[in-house]
Amino acid sequence: MIGAILFDLDETLILDHPVSVHTLWNCAYYAASWYSLDLEALVEAAGEQATRLWKTSPVYGYTQRIGHSAGEGLWARYADTGIPEIARLHEWAKSYRVAVWRDALAEQDVTDEALCEALADRFFNERRVYPRYGEVDALLRALSPHYKLGIVTNGVPDLQQDKLEGCGLLHRFQAAVISGVVDIGKPERGIFERVCEELDVAPEDCVMVGDNPERDVAGALNAGMRSVLVNRGFKDPDPRYWPSLEVRNLLEMLPWLDTLA
Repeated sequence: MIGAILFDLDETLILDHPVSVHTLWNCAYYAASWYSLDLEALVEAAGEQATRLWKTSPVYGYTQRIGHSAGEGLWARYADTGIPEIARLHEWAKSYRVAVWRDALAEQDVTDEALCEALADRFFNERRVYPRYGEVDALLRALSPHYKLGIVTNGVPDLQQDKLEGCGLLHRFQAAVISGVVDIGKPERGIFERVCEELDVAPEDCVMVGDNPERDVAGALNAGMRSVLVNRGFKDPDPRYWPSLEVRNLLEMLPWLDTLA
């Protein structure tokens, strides 16, 4: 019998990529008040340069292991400097954020360090919104009376905690495990075992719900759990990792859960 439902956070319960793109556009509009620019090209270049420069991070391997992305590096506070890798990110990130805009603007022959610094600060501050997907509240109301609920999310501690608190959902869950806190990232089995310990359930009695086949579905398979892939249109299903169920809207999982009761 299923005793707990576990959720990924970004692009499962809250919007992430669309908000980052929206913030990039806001920054581009601001830059266009300084210079005549191709805004679409600037937004695309900023994303590409962020990805390229992120790979030069002094702890890139660590960020890959805990699932912390280039886009998140543009606005994470890196407050947990007691963790050596995060302390290094804290030192490196300021120059990284400015360099993203410097290199993106250079593609349009614009050189303006003051503007690059202003854009880095603007993204860092404006990105801090955490909208929930429209069906999430109804889903949690339906699940709460019948299951324990947990979150398993990859990322650095302060950023994922900010998201959990900012989206207003944290009180709905009995456990929330962040990869950067436990130093184990999805799809490794250990992070799933940690949330099972906190919920006092066996892995085989859990369903893992997420949008990432390589992290969420593969992780559930590693841990011996059933899985639900929510396809938000940002990641294609991976034939190597077949979920127990694929949905477009989280409410679609409710009839399937009823069959497992």
